[in-house]
Amino acid sequence: MHPSILNPRTPVLPDALSPHAESAYTFLMRPGVALLAFCLLLMPCAASAAEDSAKDTYEALNALRVNPAAVYEISAADRIELRRGDGHFTFDLGKLAFFASYKGQVTGVVFSGRGHVVAAPRDPVEKQQMARFLGAPVLDEAFSDVYLRFTDDTAAELLRQLSSAGVQPVQDTEFAVRWDPIAAQVNPPQSLRVLFAMASTHSQPFFYAAIEGNTRGPFDMMVDPERFEGALIGQPKKIGTEGFYDVWASYPLPGQAVPPRHFSALDYEIHTSVLTDISLDAKADIRMRAEAGGERAIGFQLARALAVDSVTGPHGEPLTFFQNEGMNLQDRLSRGTDYLFVILPAAPEKGSEFTLHFRYRGRVIENAGNGVLFVDARESWYPHFGDAADFANYDLTIRWPKKLKLVATGIKRNESEDGDFRVGHWQSEKPVSVAGFNLGDYVSTSIASDSSSVEVYANRQLERSIDGQLESHTLQAPRILTPLSPEGRTGTNAMAMSPPPPRPTDALKSLAREIEESIRFYENLSGPFPFQKLSVSQIPGTFGQGWPGLLYLSTYSYLPAEAQLRAGLSVSGQEHFSELVPFHEVAHQWWGNVVGWDSYRDQWIDEAMANYLALLFADKQKHVGDHSLRMWLTRYRDNLVAKIPETDESFSDIGALDLGSRLNSSRAPLGFDQVIYSKGAWVMHMLHEELRQPNAKNPDERFNTLLHTLITKYAYRALSTEDLQHEVEAVMTKSMDLEGGHSMEWFFDQWVRGTGIPSYRVEFNVHSTDKGFLVRGKLYQNDVPRSFLAPVPLYASTVGHTIYLGTVVASGPETSFHFLSKIDPRKIVIDPQLTLLCITQ
Repeated sequence: MHPSILNPRTPVLPDALSPHAESAYTFLMRPGVALLAFCLLLMPCAASAAEDSAKDTYEALNALRVNPAAVYEISAADRIELRRGDGHFTFDLGKLAFFASYKGQVTGVVFSGRGHVVAAPRDPVEKQQMARFLGAPVLDEAFSDVYLRFTDDTAAELLRQLSSAGVQPVQDTEFAVRWDPIAAQVNPPQSLRVLFAMASTHSQPFFYAAIEGNTRGPFDMMVDPERFEGALIGQPKKIGTEGFYDVWASYPLPGQAVPPRHFSALDYEIHTSVLTDISLDAKADIRMRAEAGGERAIGFQLARALAVDSVTGPHGEPLTFFQNEGMNLQDRLSRGTDYLFVILPAAPEKGSEFTLHFRYRGRVIENAGNGVLFVDARESWYPHFGDAADFANYDLTIRWPKKLKLVATGIKRNESEDGDFRVGHWQSEKPVSVAGFNLGDYVSTSIASDSSSVEVYANRQLERSIDGQLESHTLQAPRILTPLSPEGRTGTNAMAMSPPPPRPTDALKSLAREIEESIRFYENLSGPFPFQKLSVSQIPGTFGQGWPGLLYLSTYSYLPAEAQLRAGLSVSGQEHFSELVPFHEVAHQWWGNVVGWDSYRDQWIDEAMANYLALLFADKQKHVGDHSLRMWLTRYRDNLVAKIPETDESFSDIGALDLGSRLNSSRAPLGFDQVIYSKGAWVMHMLHEELRQPNAKNPDERFNTLLHTLITKYAYRALSTEDLQHEVEAVMTKSMDLEGGHSMEWFFDQWVRGTGIPSYRVEFNVHSTDKGFLVRGKLYQNDVPRSFLAPVPLYASTVGHTIYLGTVVASGPETSFHFLSKIDPRKIVIDPQLTLLCITQ
């Protein structure tokens, strides 16, 4: 898995699409209130005494409340309505009130009573998502309470309608007071957004509505052109203790341009001290460039566990910043956000460069028990600007207790002792999108080649969670494994004699050798390894991550098979951590750390490519006849069509690949993992098979050409889904042109932007002729739209013999075919080589 970095390029409130951890992308629930719950509920604080105008402006905006003299009573005869984006609000009966103004501008409205909202997204994918969450592709909801915040002309438009209807304001202190505690809790993020608009010379107006629906409960609507997708409709949900944000729809507004990039980070110089209590005390100097003039606010990603002491400008002048206002450490950890916003005293000119200086401290290193340490906030242990396609130079100086070993991204320039500490200096050898480190009581081994080296680090002890599993899940004499439970955990029978406890260090040499072999394998497909060294470090948990030149691998990947089973892994889980996870992360050294992505819509490409290449490597490692690729493709297909527990949905139906992190929701908490890795790998496999030319000297030449083009043309920048389609079209074969026009639109519409997996069956008859056996029949296609196209290979099968008949381009519910066969088929087999993601009968 590649690091998830979705910092706002412009200082708008972060999109609702802000995954917290790459292993399990979840939309974090923000704090709720009595009547309303909201997404995007940042809790900022103006922590600096400098730049009082920005601080005072924010505090004034945050203090705004309902004006008791601006309350309007609406009757059923009054027609008060509001259209924003694709949303249409009507306020039928009740009280509508305006906030007090700030410098002559009204930025808020509240309503209580009887109202109605209708919204119908135009995009087919968004309609599918709306229907999935709401049961219909249209939001049609009555509401009782609404909180509106805006910088557009909402107030003026409502006042005009009220005046036209002859509705006059009344004094209603009781109504205003009832809204005071609600406004106090929900104003902060919207006040921050208003402040950002005021700090910009070309910020576009935004509109936000928090709605208490009569049947849906609380949900949000937003129209904000500063977001990558200006329209958002969604709802916070909580399942047990886990919070989600269900995005019902998110899409660009009609005619919306891509928001401009206002700033870039060029260089990071980070000095970090890991203290004896494993907390951090750090400073970071970040050289920035203004890509467009007129902006003063800059957003960074920074772990909520880190408290910022100061932010200063190029000349040491203190700057205003906003980070989790009014929260103690416990509040920050439970409901804070991982964002930091800085307000510059003046907007820099386009092209100008300047340096910001940050001082911060806190705890981002955790102890998993038995002295096993790991960096928890791996993507936000320093102020980070940009996304996975924002590449910069890094210079890291880290000081840590000398009893530990520390590994980091970049080339180590030197390391020395400083009393009870060690100090190391690392520099990135080329621009990277993220930097990281890990530390522990490590044992290590290394393998070197002419061009690069692999160093693998393992803890001397197991973390407490796995150690406890090994103590309670042991083997029973005579060394026969207990049956696996449906959840994939082993049974609890004890054995007469337990084997010695495994150590992560036992697998060092074999793991290093396999990772080095995977690098050599990937170099044939993706070009030279992009870094001089790859450090592999151990991390507790059930996931892996691939930073530039640094892997975080689950302890499970370090354990031998027998210990994995005793630790509670199923057979499939054991194969996952041994055959795929390490090599998936190695593949990210190219796909994610060289070829980037800057939209959640495109993240699937790097994840799918890394996973598919890991499958190819696993297949190469297997002995002849083991068919690891077939096993994994079959397993992925079965996972996709299986019903999600306690629902009538399958993972293949929950959403398209390009929904990315939105696939995780309260209805499918593991949606991202199941769809992106399973279906994504299948999509890459289908492209591989479509491009394959079996009779050519190099059957995989077109696929290899595609990979080399992507890795060179899109090095150190973002690769979009549209870019991928364009590059596939450059190497496509004639047989792939199913619709004519030399286009792969049919493929990407169905498999990337669409849902569903086709199922096929055949009916046929055979007639003997002088030239062979004439096979006529029909191919039936179900479970996909009528417009679905697919090349379906058919094979004639008889006792002990199978031959290829031909490929039928399935179109619609049934497609006729006829072939001449050399054998009298007893059966027609549909795609026995697994070239197409489908279900056969």
